[in-house]
Amino acid sequence: MGISLLPTWSDAARVQATTETPAVMSSGPIVGLAVSPGQERTRRSPQPDRDGSSGSAMEGLPEQLQQNFNNRENNMNAIYRMYRDKLPVVVAALLMAALTNPISAWAQSPEADSRIISLDEVVVTGLGRPEPLSKIASTVQVVDSEHLRESLDNSVTELMRERAVAFFSEWTPGQTSITMRGARGDGQGRDYRGQVLVLLNGRRAGTANLSKLSPDQLDRIEIIRGPASVAFGNQAMGGVINLITRDGRSVSGGTASIEAGSYGFGRAKAEYGSAVAGNLAGYVGVNGMTSDDFDGGSGASKQINTAVDRRGALAALNWDLGPSQWLNLTLRTHGVYDAGFRGSSWDYDNYDDRWNNSVDLSYAGVLDDLGIDLNAQVYAFRDVDSFHWGSEVRGFDTDNLRRELTAYGARLTPEFQLTETTRLLVGFDGESSQLRGTRTRTSVSGEPVSQVAHYDNNEDNLLTAGYAELTQSFLDDRLTGRAGVRYTRNELSRRDTPNLNLSGEPDRTFDGTTYGVGLAYAVLPGLKARASYATGFRAPTGRELAGESSAVLTPDRITRGNPDLDAEESEQFEVGLTYAPGNLFFDAAVFDQTIKGRITTGPYVDDIRQFLNADGDAEVQGIEVQAQLDAAPWLGLADQRLTIGADGTWNFKLLADGIDRGDSGPYGHKLQRLNEYLAALRLGYEWRERWGFSLVSLLYGPFYYDTEERLLPTAEPARNFVHRKDAYWVFNVRGHYNVTDRVTVYGGITNLLDKNQHPMFVAIDEQPYISDPSNSNGGRGNSMRGRFFSAGIRVTF
Repeated sequence: MGISLLPTWSDAARVQATTETPAVMSSGPIVGLAVSPGQERTRRSPQPDRDGSSGSAMEGLPEQLQQNFNNRENNMNAIYRMYRDKLPVVVAALLMAALTNPISAWAQSPEADSRIISLDEVVVTGLGRPEPLSKIASTVQVVDSEHLRESLDNSVTELMRERAVAFFSEWTPGQTSITMRGARGDGQGRDYRGQVLVLLNGRRAGTANLSKLSPDQLDRIEIIRGPASVAFGNQAMGGVINLITRDGRSVSGGTASIEAGSYGFGRAKAEYGSAVAGNLAGYVGVNGMTSDDFDGGSGASKQINTAVDRRGALAALNWDLGPSQWLNLTLRTHGVYDAGFRGSSWDYDNYDDRWNNSVDLSYAGVLDDLGIDLNAQVYAFRDVDSFHWGSEVRGFDTDNLRRELTAYGARLTPEFQLTETTRLLVGFDGESSQLRGTRTRTSVSGEPVSQVAHYDNNEDNLLTAGYAELTQSFLDDRLTGRAGVRYTRNELSRRDTPNLNLSGEPDRTFDGTTYGVGLAYAVLPGLKARASYATGFRAPTGRELAGESSAVLTPDRITRGNPDLDAEESEQFEVGLTYAPGNLFFDAAVFDQTIKGRITTGPYVDDIRQFLNADGDAEVQGIEVQAQLDAAPWLGLADQRLTIGADGTWNFKLLADGIDRGDSGPYGHKLQRLNEYLAALRLGYEWRERWGFSLVSLLYGPFYYDTEERLLPTAEPARNFVHRKDAYWVFNVRGHYNVTDRVTVYGGITNLLDKNQHPMFVAIDEQPYISDPSNSNGGRGNSMRGRFFSAGIRVTF
């Protein structure tokens, strides 16, 4: 992996600043620009009657649901007891192993693949400004531009799944949620309700639903794990995912491609970047995709209502204002339209439109005489979810919801060179956002019907924050220490919400002080040890404080807000080791994350439940590993590349202390909606830049979930029963052939072995069915896409 196009802002960079590219980093929101889709769309899926039952008859159910539960746990519990509270011992062992193994000749080969990450790699997400990886005390994962350009993935979710970044629920082709280090995103991808922060060019993206976003027009993705940066406050408890877009400096020339595949799949995209004038560069990119309902894996039927369309575009202008000063403007829209939503009732006709539009203007400059690096950004975004759903109430036909989040923000982050070894970063964030929604129910007869409140309260938020971080170098720049603090204040004002009577205090203010400290030490050239401690928090939303709504699937049950809620808080310890001598990159981290005061819901009492802060803590301890190897020089393969990659997480402690909502069963104490372990293994080969192939192996580890699906009593003895999904593998293969220097043909097979599974749903589409037919809206289970073929051609100009 090559060095980032973003500057390091080191003294050397100051001298050559006129040839560098500026960083565009910040964390905040942006305003919407794209044209909204039509109100109604024609479905490509069949439309069954709502009154009849569907699905096949039940045949032979499992004899005992809980059989072998204890045996499944024995090995993991024994290992957990071995490592519990011994994080420093594990890291010491990793460090000793590295020190006692000499750096081999092949690992220092000058012919190393430039795509292998090094400790000189520049990342920008840690502090919102460029910084070499060797100085960072937290775990960073990078998806580089070459990987993004070669990817056949249709969404950011699919792309990051192949790097084992986190757990992704993949509810539908257009909706996912994230769980990282025990911190969970909202099921519908609402970022203001989640614990993982998604950024676009360093500012708040406005959504945590990565399935809504396309990887087209992305130049780079950086992931910071845990609440490791004071540059990002509310919601960054589990980590930060920063999507960095392309511009006229990162793209020179044009590319166009078209591809087709199974299940009516088609995709086309094009981009062009160039210098427009002496000091001005521009970029434009467009993309579109369509897919019909897909088949599930082996033994599953067609997954009716999984069709989806995608559209997106991005335009960027970049100005060199003078020596060491840059200005960047980016306008962007991405969305999924007519996206089927089977959900937990296996529905045949619900569908969604979801889009995210934004604009941001950023400035970066180096004021040499004053010893100041300056970054500033203003932005706006609009994020819209429009749900076209059927009603579960007798006599009602539709229950449509629309949610719109609009925000305007600014960010200023100057950095001061106090001495040759001391730097001080200070920052200010300000953001104003408005959340609005509507909900409309219609009757079968067309007569007027009663209306109810939508899921989220209408509310305004004014967020302000100030932060500072001091970075000090010691021992001839081998040891870097840092300490930072952030104060965040969120002023929430509840606004009139249709069909909801406001009660209690309409305005609430939440504030929080988070901080972090860390050390990064260059033990040897190419070997870095690190340790850090950090805290995070998330403030309650208006709905959690004072909402009152019923879900479409359970119209007779009400979820009520709680004005006495406190903010969620987290703390994390991490120690790690990075070994990057040349054409090898290896990183291992051991972490301990505790989340306190999680906002959840209590049990139903007379069909009413209320939000509350959980009494017990959520605790996650685990090991994360990243590895990249260019084996061609080692094997003497001239003019060839043989790359091996691995990413993985083993969460050897998943504890929800104090059983949530009275969860039952032998796994009721487990933290839910994340895998016990997760891995992605990659093998790639390329011959003389003419042809190549890659194999990606994905391991989904055991998964715990109190599902909202309605199952038969033989499959679920109680509604609050926590299920365990077993581990499974999925394999993907891809290949390409460069016909000429400008023409490439490519193709791939996803789910090569036609595995019938789903990352989250317990009831998959296979017989004998375990789903309850009386609660079905068409299907009897959800399965991920089965074996999928695609092929295309790409032309550069």
